[in-house]
Amino acid sequence: MTSKWRVMNESSIRYLGWRVAMACFTMTLFGFGFGFYGHSVYFAELTTRGGGTAFAASTVSAAVTVSYLASALMMAFTSDLMTRLGPRVFAVIGAAMMGISLFLISQIDSVFGLFAAYLAMAPAFAMLTNAAVVNILGLWFREKRGLALSFALTGGGVGGVVVVPSLVWLSARLEFATALQASAIVALPALLFVVAVFVYAPHRAAEVGSVSSGGDVAAQGQPITRRSALRSIHYWTVAGPLMLAIMVQVAFVVHQMAILLPVLGLQGAGTAVLLTAAMAAASRVVMGLFVDRLDQRSLGAVLLGMQAMSLFAIIQFGTPLAAYLASAVFGFAVGVMITLPALLIQREFPPAVFGMLSGLTLAIIQTGNAFGPTIVGGLKDATGGYAVPILVCIIMEILAVALLLGGKHAGLRAAMRRPDRDRRR
Repeated sequence: MTSKWRVMNESSIRYLGWRVAMACFTMTLFGFGFGFYGHSVYFAELTTRGGGTAFAASTVSAAVTVSYLASALMMAFTSDLMTRLGPRVFAVIGAAMMGISLFLISQIDSVFGLFAAYLAMAPAFAMLTNAAVVNILGLWFREKRGLALSFALTGGGVGGVVVVPSLVWLSARLEFATALQASAIVALPALLFVVAVFVYAPHRAAEVGSVSSGGDVAAQGQPITRRSALRSIHYWTVAGPLMLAIMVQVAFVVHQMAILLPVLGLQGAGTAVLLTAAMAAASRVVMGLFVDRLDQRSLGAVLLGMQAMSLFAIIQFGTPLAAYLASAVFGFAVGVMITLPALLIQREFPPAVFGMLSGLTLAIIQTGNAFGPTIVGGLKDATGGYAVPILVCIIMEILAVALLLGGKHAGLRAAMRRPDRDRRR
């Protein structure tokens, strides 16, 4: 008897994987909303509150960096943890840790409490965002993985639009601690419900295009491990340029207001930031419709070139029109780049290691994210302006393009030849 799982098609709206993708959209909405964009609200509160209880900006920044590094470590082992716990339990733990971390942030009154709260945020962020979503949707999608990931990760942009204004609005009417706790009380039960009902693994993974059951890795060549991947030049032509690219993206977004303030003023700079976020969300959805059919290394190189040119336009022209156009172009590239790690891993490595390598790559990217804003800020302080930091970012983008295109053919040929050599041995 033909199983219903076999006849379901990823292109069908009735395919159960799309319900899981909607749940992942909710996960990234809260994960990025509270665990990424929310940091700007927490930072402002912790560094400006009165009564002698404010923390130094450097102290809070250090706590954020530690949190990001801890989450990067967890992302590297996401596939192992999800295999052991299952997608549902994994995501439920992430949601619970988010609630705990928000409560701890609302109660911070010492340096120890500050670092404890931000360390609690690390597993929550790792278990609700990119690495978790890539591994969950990797169980359900192969042909439409790019579209599914684009849709799910769009939740992160929506989180920035919804969570931060809500926190600011509530904080203006209530105390910060009360506002944060009220937000958690409303948001967390909704997240837990969605995760508990809709996040699960397919009953017959091999029949729905799962990549987690891609067969014996040894049959496709030498087993690929985290250690062997980190020693592979081919792997670093994927992980290296994406780390550089997304490090620049995060650094620019963090400093965007300060960079554009002299040209656009406060309100105009805020509009430019909103334009960047809107273009990122739009491009993620639009490009998701056909990104699976494109040469993704070439696409990444084009997008990085667009970002480099937009950064150059900001420092070269210094006009409001250039600032707005550059922000829009930069945002368009941001929206697509976030899905490329998983798609390149899928195309260039054996299916059975998709989850492991995706988590490892996102951990490397997250490590770069932790230091990107600090590097740009340090260069700005050292040089007295943003011209030199932006030039450094442009150089990093160009280097990323060279790595992406340089690994386009040689790495693939090496990967294709390896199984034949191993069988002869």
